[in-house]
Amino acid sequence: MSDKPKYEELEQELNDLKARVAGDKFTMAFKVAPYSMAIVRLIDGLIIEANARFCQMTGLMREELLGRTTLELGMWDDPKEREVIRKIVERDGSIRNFEIKDRFGGKLKHGLYSAEKIIVNGESCMATTVVDVSELREAQEALAQSAPAGPAPMTNPELEVKTRELEEVNKALRTLLDQTKNDARNFEQRILANVEDLILPYVSRLKNTPLDINQRVYLNVVETNLTDLISPFMRMIGEKHNELTPREIEVANLVRMGTTSKEIAKLLNISKRAVEFHRDSLRTKLGLKKSKKNLRAYLASLN
Repeated sequence: MSDKPKYEELEQELNDLKARVAGDKFTMAFKVAPYSMAIVRLIDGLIIEANARFCQMTGLMREELLGRTTLELGMWDDPKEREVIRKIVERDGSIRNFEIKDRFGGKLKHGLYSAEKIIVNGESCMATTVVDVSELREAQEALAQSAPAGPAPMTNPELEVKTRELEEVNKALRTLLDQTKNDARNFEQRILANVEDLILPYVSRLKNTPLDINQRVYLNVVETNLTDLISPFMRMIGEKHNELTPREIEVANLVRMGTTSKEIAKLLNISKRAVEFHRDSLRTKLGLKKSKKNLRAYLASLN
């Protein structure tokens, strides 16, 4: 029998289902995409995954790419471009057709760069797409040099076609991500309905049986956490503050319930000093460090 409380097992099952649905659909689209695609960590450009077209464009094998940053591999002609892209994606959640100069396979190439912000294992990442338009740019420059003086052509038909194709790929990727979120949401609703219909009634019956003081305290915590699991708080704080660790979320939930540090230490089987450390970390990550706001009052306001 598992040592984990039942609600933690259900929460883990829900996360596993989400990951499985997202993984199967996204992986298939990722592998067969007609353009070079990679998943990189937002903060530093660490390459987490790359498809065959990306490997072909860079001239590197997948094993040579994974676990290294794009800056480390010298892919950016101007490293400041990556920082500009990072800030835009951090702010807007995506970027479309941003023209860049990259060094792929030791050669300077022009590309149209698009990215969508996603969460991978709790970390902010980007699903990126790059379309190589080097030949088109070279043709444009050659045409501009050979053309007589006068107004330069404003558009290039081939470039417009490539741009439209890239927009269609981006649209398909967004649709796929939306569908994945919907599927995960349906799984979540089913799990939460099972908690409400199949578990909470038995918890209520158990409360009416003879229990000692410690058993009643634990049962009350289990009931409260199961109720929170089917309420917006636990999901909302994890989504709004994805930098919080599972233990910090657990402590935050107990603080919101009005549980003292001593009681939290006993319930989580950790020291009171560790609880105070987590409370202090929560105040920092929630932006309350320099504020006079009470931690419990703030957490209660999020519900």
